[in-house]
Amino acid sequence: MAASLAPPAPSINSSSKITPSVSQTISLTKRLLFPHLAASTPIPPLLRTSAAYPPLDAELYDLLALALRAYINPWWTKITRYDKQLLVELTRILSAIIRALEARILAADLTPLVCHDLPLLLTQHSVDYRTAAQKLGSSYAAAGSASLPLLFHGQQQHVGVSAEGRLDEVYVRAALDVVLKACLSPEDWDAEAERYIIRELIVKTVCVDVAPRVTQPWFLHSSLLVLLGPVEEPLLKVSTARLTVSKPPDPPSRFNTNSSASPSFHTIIILFLSAVQTVSSAALSIIHFYKNAVHTIKTVNNSPPIRPPSLTRTESHNSETAPSHSSKLPETPTTPILPSSSGSVTASVGSQTANSSAPPSLRSPPPLRNLARPPLLLVAEFLGLRSRFTGSALLFICDALATAFAPFLDRLLPLFLYTSILTPAQVAGLANAAKRSLFPNGYPAQAPPDPTPEEQAVLRAELVRRLAQLVPGPLAPVLLGPTPAAREQTLSTLLGPFDEQACNAHLFVLIFDLVLLALFPEMAVGAAGSGGGGSAQP
Repeated sequence: MAASLAPPAPSINSSSKITPSVSQTISLTKRLLFPHLAASTPIPPLLRTSAAYPPLDAELYDLLALALRAYINPWWTKITRYDKQLLVELTRILSAIIRALEARILAADLTPLVCHDLPLLLTQHSVDYRTAAQKLGSSYAAAGSASLPLLFHGQQQHVGVSAEGRLDEVYVRAALDVVLKACLSPEDWDAEAERYIIRELIVKTVCVDVAPRVTQPWFLHSSLLVLLGPVEEPLLKVSTARLTVSKPPDPPSRFNTNSSASPSFHTIIILFLSAVQTVSSAALSIIHFYKNAVHTIKTVNNSPPIRPPSLTRTESHNSETAPSHSSKLPETPTTPILPSSSGSVTASVGSQTANSSAPPSLRSPPPLRNLARPPLLLVAEFLGLRSRFTGSALLFICDALATAFAPFLDRLLPLFLYTSILTPAQVAGLANAAKRSLFPNGYPAQAPPDPTPEEQAVLRAELVRRLAQLVPGPLAPVLLGPTPAAREQTLSTLLGPFDEQACNAHLFVLIFDLVLLALFPEMAVGAAGSGGGGSAQP
């Protein structure tokens, strides 16, 4: 009787459905960063604007979870296996830092940084590299004994990088102290243990994992090849000469002696249809270009001007002042000017760490004019247009057009920047790429060996070939040179300033300074007012 009342034993299939594995349904982010949340409870948003693009939140949370699991868990689990509050507290502090950075990015105008400061910095890097290369082996190079990185370091001396291209961790650590002081509340700043862990985590990532790899020439070449995409095989074009051969010619007749000289009816029809197709394709291209141009002009004219916002007090947890971008480079320089290293970020660390929760008042600078000119100077320097007559003429024409249409371009470039480049989708893709590079299998993998010199030469030659394919045929003689050998030499010279890792490390530090000063302009105030004639530039 009792056996008949006992419930039947579940089958294998039903038992596997009744007791699912909870660990397989909960993501790493929730298990590691939010262990107190239930399985059905959603993860709190990381960004204030996460509703605009939710995948960005997921990518950033995954990156945080992988970083904490890789750098904190190995030694924290040896101390205690049951206390998970440290990772929760670090997640809370890192979330506050990310939200503060988000507020500053939204408040700052990044157009001068991307369209003005960065092109001038790249132009000056190219000029200094070629100047150092010309001094190599001469009496200016310590009787020929000085190396190229040493000569380049003599022209771009910076306290944050050595002549061998090694980043100074003390410099990066001091700069991050100022950033953390501005982003954290007083309570979080006083938590020294958590603050030191976060700071050292960022310093290790920047100085050990990121900078030594992204400054390698072969890494830049491979990254550019990835951005250019796979090689597109050209379609097989059938020439009209092959189409005209329809049948063997008829034997000559004694009554028609000029039959071989006159074209056949099929040839005339094919040529006529080819001409009609060419004219119609050109007409459709012109119509498409006209419609796009009209749409772009209307969009630019109807869009409000993007200018640096005025500094106002914002309601945040640390009551900090919202910064505005302050460009430190000349407005329309005739020649590129290298930012002075005496006014670097560390020059203001001492004054900013004392009272950085309330940065001094900064007046918003007037908006820059003729934003298209620095990128034009950069292209001219890379391609060496001034060394050829046709290049100089083209540069003069483009410069005149850029000056004539400066009001329109000053509105077009910010619109293009914020709608095509600095978008949440692009930032999410960058976070995904960083996650796959730093944690390919979920953990920091051993760095793969560098390519051999032969493989690096193959990468460089392939990049030169791909760049040559991007230039249209009619413009290639003007931009690159009249002969194929001259064009290859021009493109090889274009990649020359990035062939030394030590020189690229200087560029990395200067870009690091530019980004910091764009988001934290109060860091340059101490350098400007500290005396000594140092510039407030990065």
